[in-house]
Amino acid sequence: MPAAVRDVARRDPGELVRLTRAHARLAHALGSTLRTDPPEETSPPEETGHDAILARWRELDERLCSLLVLDQDRSHRVGVIGGNPVFPPEWRQAAWATLLPDELAGWAVRWRRWYAETMAGGFRHYRDRLRTWDTSRLLAETQEDLLTTAQTTLDRTNAWTRRPAFVEARHRVFALPAPPTAPSPGPPPLTVEDDRAEPGQREHREAVTRHGELLDQAARAFSRVVPGAFKRHPPALPVAEEGVRDPWVEEFFDWLDPVVRAGQGLYLWI
Repeated sequence: MPAAVRDVARRDPGELVRLTRAHARLAHALGSTLRTDPPEETSPPEETGHDAILARWRELDERLCSLLVLDQDRSHRVGVIGGNPVFPPEWRQAAWATLLPDELAGWAVRWRRWYAETMAGGFRHYRDRLRTWDTSRLLAETQEDLLTTAQTTLDRTNAWTRRPAFVEARHRVFALPAPPTAPSPGPPPLTVEDDRAEPGQREHREAVTRHGELLDQAARAFSRVVPGAFKRHPPALPVAEEGVRDPWVEEFFDWLDPVVRAGQGLYLWI
């Protein structure tokens, strides 16, 4: 939600910065944000245990809110940036934080420029690596869930677990090779001219695509022969689309403009 900085907070801007960083770090630790985990993880909190982390977060949140003027009648979901595969993973992660006015002004320019360039077909090589990286992570999560589900059937004695079609489908799941690990896409290029393909980029994409097909086939075969509670339907994988506009992002930009013009920041409300 929009947040203005109180005059009292301007006496020690360093405290405000430290508070926003710790506030975001603890929110991640509580699992209250959509973690996209870019190549560099958020530092783990010094506190351990959910109750201790929550107590510390509440303490910091109270202090942070005392230094800000919150516009509680206006808010927007962070996921428009923080969960959007259009944007680089580092940028998604950075969105899950309270952004002070100067920070927000800078991010607003970057978000808009990136979105406009990608809609125009820019950063093609980087976006190809990003899509491969996102897909490889999604495949790993999907396969882990499928394997866990198949393993839970080992102790079942129902009639359907003795059918040859089920035994074959479960074996197919267990026989899946480990999903390929794609490297992170690297830092986002500063300009379209800086966007270049990297060695092995096509090979990584093809390996991930092949594995996605294997996993999809195994999941569908398994789901055809098990009761509803055990069925697993692979999620839709990211696809290469050029110039497909995102109404949610564009609505967010319209919502954000007056916030930036008013010299406000954004408070992370969880």
